[in-house]
Amino acid sequence: MATSRSKADTGRGGRNKAPISTDDANRSPGNEGAADNPPGNIACLQMMLDSVKNEICQKIDSLSTDLRLEIVTVRSDVKGWLEPLQQMVESNTNTIKELERSSSDHSDRITELANLISTLNDRLTHLDAKCEDLEGRSRRNNIRLVGLPEGSEGSRPTEYVAQLLQEVLQLRDKPLLDHAHRTLRDKPKKGQPPRPLVIRVHYFHVRTEILQRAAELSPLNYDGKRLSIFADYTTAVAKKRFGLLFPAVLRITTADGVSQKFVEP
Repeated sequence: MATSRSKADTGRGGRNKAPISTDDANRSPGNEGAADNPPGNIACLQMMLDSVKNEICQKIDSLSTDLRLEIVTVRSDVKGWLEPLQQMVESNTNTIKELERSSSDHSDRITELANLISTLNDRLTHLDAKCEDLEGRSRRNNIRLVGLPEGSEGSRPTEYVAQLLQEVLQLRDKPLLDHAHRTLRDKPKKGQPPRPLVIRVHYFHVRTEILQRAAELSPLNYDGKRLSIFADYTTAVAKKRFGLLFPAVLRITTADGVSQKFVEP
């Protein structure tokens, strides 16, 4: 049987293989490095690796400690910088809230005051018109005499003016006057026009007659002085009644009654 297997193997392989020895069998690929590197070299290399590893770990620990210290320092510095800023922000926030609240209150107050002013303005306009009407009514019996020289009325101006009106206006009776006085302003200096006389006529129909006669007999002259008689209007009414219209018309009336108008310079 052994002979037949050998032949069979020889026939399959084409030729006989050489026998493998025990030493060759022990030289496997994995055992080549072990044969080249003795155990002492491996131990030395392991120690070197452990030493390098320890040094690296120590450096890493040292760097980690330094980094932690740096982080703590930076955190402390940042915290020291942030605390005042945070306090400032909180203070500014409170101030802004107070300003907003104050602004809102002021806005509401201003609105209330605006409404109040509008109401008071309406009342003032009404009262002003009412006072104007009352003042006008109190002057209904008053007339103004303009052009009479200062001091000519003497110490009894009411009687003097009554006599003057009767003569100048050619009245049948002497008018009954309640009082007569100069307007309440500074006495004019020499060369300045005299102050008008304010005269209160006792009866309204007599006052109307005096104004009508003054308009009919205009211009009025007394002792060589030019006199004018007007109704005693309030300041507001006088501004509304009298004014200079543009283009203005200049009218000149001579002593003989001839009137001339000038519309250009």
